[in-house]
Amino acid sequence: MSLGEPPSGGRGPEDPFGGVARRTPSHGRRPGRDPAASRDYPSLTAIVSREKSSGRVIGTVESVDPADVPAIVRRAADAQQEWAALGVRGRTAVLGRARGLLLDRMEEVAEILARETGKTVVEAVPMEVAPALDACRWLETHAERFLRPMDAGTPQLMLAGRRHAIRLEPYGVVGVISPWNYPLATSAGTVLFNLAAGNAVAWKPSSNAPLVADAFRSILVDAGVPEDVIPVLHGGAAVGEALVVAPGVEKVFFTGSEAVGRRVMALAAGAPGHPRPVVLELGGKDAMLVLWDADLERAAAGAAWAGFGHAGQTCGAARRVYVDARVADRFEALLVERARRIVPGDPMDPASQMGAMAHADTRDTVSDLVGDALARGARTLAGGPAAIVDPDARPEAVGHLPATVLADVPADARLWHEELFGPVLVLSRFTTEDEAVRLADASPFGLAASVWSRDVARAEAIAERLDVGTVLINDHLTTAGISQVGWAGRKASGFGVTRSRFGLWECVQIKSIGVDRGLYDPPWWHPYDQRLGDGFRAALRALYGDGVVARGRAVAGAGVEMRVIARRLARSAGRSMRGRGRRRPS
Repeated sequence: MSLGEPPSGGRGPEDPFGGVARRTPSHGRRPGRDPAASRDYPSLTAIVSREKSSGRVIGTVESVDPADVPAIVRRAADAQQEWAALGVRGRTAVLGRARGLLLDRMEEVAEILARETGKTVVEAVPMEVAPALDACRWLETHAERFLRPMDAGTPQLMLAGRRHAIRLEPYGVVGVISPWNYPLATSAGTVLFNLAAGNAVAWKPSSNAPLVADAFRSILVDAGVPEDVIPVLHGGAAVGEALVVAPGVEKVFFTGSEAVGRRVMALAAGAPGHPRPVVLELGGKDAMLVLWDADLERAAAGAAWAGFGHAGQTCGAARRVYVDARVADRFEALLVERARRIVPGDPMDPASQMGAMAHADTRDTVSDLVGDALARGARTLAGGPAAIVDPDARPEAVGHLPATVLADVPADARLWHEELFGPVLVLSRFTTEDEAVRLADASPFGLAASVWSRDVARAEAIAERLDVGTVLINDHLTTAGISQVGWAGRKASGFGVTRSRFGLWECVQIKSIGVDRGLYDPPWWHPYDQRLGDGFRAALRALYGDGVVARGRAVAGAGVEMRVIARRLARSAGRSMRGRGRRRPS
């Protein structure tokens, strides 16, 4: 599969690897009009960004030939050294200024998000802008503490006199490949955290949300991030591939489909010079478990938001809702009532309850999966497979899908097994908690889940059994935007962490530095003999045996052997002291 091929399940005609790429040397202007950009990157071509609901053109950006990617990375590597030299406090001060600028430009950014991604202008603020602001604030407050050198300690008696420290150092240049569905919020967890860690970020956004990337980069550069530290590469599959293998890219952070994630991993493993580590967030098919004692009104409201927010085009959206059979009828009625009130509309209208689909291919795939389930005997409780397209819209308009609730979906329906990226909730019933856990874990994905119950202790016990990266109790999905809590998947949902201290540590390399003052020579240095080997065996029994009595016996029973090590240490220590007494040469 090429990096621009659509995944099964329909994340769109291209995952984050698809589209067109460029270095962005200016703010709010087409880069191709910048003389320096034209000189350094001559292979520029324009691509068009359109409103998803109407098909109207809202802007253009410029692309760069994949052959130019190594040069962009080299410039980023040169600029990174100065950026790293600012120190954590200096870098997070810049991110603090970016936070202020994002607040100032919030309305402008929300409008771009609504037009480019199809989510409503109201959704854009809590779903996209808030996580970015929170990431800035968290990094300002905590990054210095979590990135400072650590004293590892040296408790081993045989290493007495030595000290060990752990340093957390930036990689240099990292590649970030971000998705179209949450182009700002997702990037906040990768771009901002890498900048705080001291890396330069070669950022490849989806070509379906290029204006969002430009707007956010402009904020970062205006705040003080050097232009070459944050080059934006709008590009297609070839540009994404070129970025993964470009010399100087030391790690790759990818968000997208499982199929493309596998391709990224393979490219990174075979990259010239050495393999590159990757962090992969590859989507999910998340479950909600509604227990018999749940607040059903709240659970139904939560399911509607988690399933229909951003028209269901969310990796962590609720897809499968498993309800205790004792309360299933009541929950079903509450959910259906809410679903019927969620009518899609113009994303720019604050009164719209659901926005547009982002891709025609995704829209058609979701319709096909729903139609397949109905053909196999499923019941439609709300919505259905038919797309809604404004007859007055341009041919390029994607349009909408209705908020859909299905029940009695047979096990052989495709939507159980294929990733579904749209506003569809599938209801199913369980009779025991063991059955609920088994059903939830039956998916190959393991991104997130939720448990709904008034008995929090019982819900937490169930949460601990689920094989997913994130579980919320009496809520769903919002963990993805909380900076102090890591966002991570399991199984086909990928690996690695974004956000939190653990996500910050994904952005650095660990270096341990040990210092031996040379007070004595380690007894395991040459020369070897039998008595030395016996002495080591005795010493290990004394140091690592269980119980004081047993360890004391080990010492008493091997006095001769232990004295071999002691004499060797004494001789080398005396030699070291004599050496220290000599005057240094002038």
